[in-house]
This record gives sequence, C-alpha cells and structure tokens, in this order.
Amino acid sequence: MINVLVVDDNGPIRKSVRHLIETAEDIKLIATARNGVEAIEKARSYRPDVAVMDISMPLMDGIEATEHIRECCRLTRVIILSGFDAPEYVRSALEVGARGYVIKEAAGTDLLEGIRTVHAGKHFFSPQLAEIGENYLSQRKENI
Repeated sequence: MINVLVVDDNGPIRKSVRHLIETAEDIKLIATARNGVEAIEKARSYRPDVAVMDISMPLMDGIEATEHIRECCRLTRVIILSGFDAPEYVRSALEVGARGYVIKEAAGTDLLEGIRTVHAGKHFFSPQLAEIGENYLSQRKENI
C-alpha cells in the first residue's frame, strides 16, 4: 500500500484528489494539508510514502515545502500537482527534490500513475511536461 499526503489550499481539489485515490486499491490517503507549513507537520507525523504537493499556497509555497520535506523525511517522495505548466516551475520543483510533476487538468489520467511511478523510485511527468523534465534531469546528470 502506498501511503499518500495530499497538500492543496483548494478544498474542492483536495476532495477530488481524495476521490481519485479512493478508486485505487494500492494507494491510501493518510492525511491532507492546506499549506506548506501544515504539509511539513503532517509529513513529520505521518511519514507518507508520497506527498502530492500544490505549488501556490499561503504561508509557504509547495516548492519551499518540498525542500523541507525532502530534508526531514528522506523516504517521502514528492510529486507536484499544479496548474502551472511553465518550464521554470518544473525546474524549480526538480531542483528541490520533487520526483514528478502533474498538471491539474491531467490529474484524472496522470496522477495515480505518477504516484506509483515516483513511489517506485522513478520520475514522472504529465506528457506535455515530459520533455522539459527529462531535459533538466539529463543536464543535471551531465554536470555531476
């Protein structure tokens, strides 16, 4: 069972993601949070396998929260679920340790696969962002 924390300041989005996760037999929603500060607290308490993180939130955005979660909960993998599809958001998320990036409008088709993929230790991107993510990752490898 893949234990998941969902972080989004939008209640209807959290509810939609909850319903989507409930359709999967191998994924369980263990907690939700409304902002980055709450996300860090819940990650420390629940130690989820995967955190599904929005970017634009009050108190602390998802990029900063991802960085903190990666520091305090090394085994938690983060996948971004955002309405932002600009390359700079994808790169920023990957720079702080996110393992995937799903566009909100594609969540119905991409999110469960993304959760499974990042849980398995791989990267996952919505198809329209795959080239951006893969280019960033290959450039990073070349610079190591």
